[in-house]
Amino acid sequence: RRTGMPSDESPSTPGRAAWVGWRRREPPEKACVKGPGRVTFDSRTAEFDTLLGSKPAFEILAEGSAETLGAHEGASYVASHIIFTTKPFEAPTAGATYQGEIKAVNIPTREVTTLWRCPNLANGATTGPDGRLYVCLQGQQATGTLPGVEFLAGIFSIDPCDESGRVRRFPDSAWSEVVTQWGGQPFNSPNDVVVRFADGSIWFTDPSYAHEQGLRGPPALGEWVFRHSPAAGLKRSCTEVVADGFCRPNGLVFSPDESVLYVTDTGHATGHGLDPSKPRSIYAFDVTDGGRRLANRRLIYVSDAGVPDGIKLDVHGRIYTGCADGVHVLSPYGALLGKIRVRGCEGGVANLCFGEGEHASTLFLLAEGVIVGVTLHGTSGALAKNRSSARFEQASDRLCAPFAWCGVASLISLAFATMRGGRIGPGGE
Repeated sequence: RRTGMPSDESPSTPGRAAWVGWRRREPPEKACVKGPGRVTFDSRTAEFDTLLGSKPAFEILAEGSAETLGAHEGASYVASHIIFTTKPFEAPTAGATYQGEIKAVNIPTREVTTLWRCPNLANGATTGPDGRLYVCLQGQQATGTLPGVEFLAGIFSIDPCDESGRVRRFPDSAWSEVVTQWGGQPFNSPNDVVVRFADGSIWFTDPSYAHEQGLRGPPALGEWVFRHSPAAGLKRSCTEVVADGFCRPNGLVFSPDESVLYVTDTGHATGHGLDPSKPRSIYAFDVTDGGRRLANRRLIYVSDAGVPDGIKLDVHGRIYTGCADGVHVLSPYGALLGKIRVRGCEGGVANLCFGEGEHASTLFLLAEGVIVGVTLHGTSGALAKNRSSARFEQASDRLCAPFAWCGVASLISLAFATMRGGRIGPGGE
């Protein structure tokens, strides 16, 4: 093998081996504290060994099937819960073929609760400096009694907690619209979102997966990354395209100092199969012009196992990305440090997040039919660090305006629905 290339198998020694230069280095044996065999650790560097510690540990928070648990996207830590979104599933109702759910698992009790169900199909999510949950809704084409109508796609936000600070179920009326169109055209199917704490701007990817999966009509926009500036300090909000040239832009995350944006391209997964000629890559961009523009695009990583979907960073700038065989842990420049492999999961790890507070050193993994918490040493999530240092006024006043949401019950009666250019969504502008 070439210098520095890792090997999953050694000709002379069964199992794993890591290559450093021309020398073969056997990584130390990793003994799992709980649930042996479900999670294994593939070390490629001494840095990865230090990150795991001498006795790597993980816990199973929830387990079921991809259909019953549905731990797919939007991993967000809120008040000792991991909030996540499911894949769309068939559940015909008035005007809609598919539904999607937002769920939460209580870390101490392991109880899984459904917080919201809606035909607008939630996908990626993140928490902002205001504590609100920002969610991508990818929308779908309405059917039956509402031909030619679409359930609205875009970025929406909600306070995930009640007045006592506990995670609550999400009332339809509690949602706030952030942005639902660009240049008068609807978004394709927003996939992932992140808030830049330095200025409160909202960045998100908009691939055309909903069309590829038969959920929506042909896309009206390109495969782009957007930046949305709320109206605070401006005469009006502003949404701009900040990056193009992607096949399917997917996960995105800022570096700890928010000077670099990382974006994954998952074009290899077409929505109806795999195309070996398409990207399964991570790109890095410098954030310039006072946080308004991106420059110096460079390729830093190509996955050797499926696509790099969800992506998060720790306080040291290390990159954690969910792939078909688990989580690939990378240096800030894209060097593979090691893998956290999750066995027996359908589709690999789609999304992940770090905890906060007492769970700050835990990396939570969504693998469809299982949610795993992996203990790391000497690190924590970059998002939690930025939240603790951010100084913002309550963004409920400055990020978005409240509105009444059209949920399933509202949809049936159309009591809160507003038709806007043939789209069903929030009432009021």
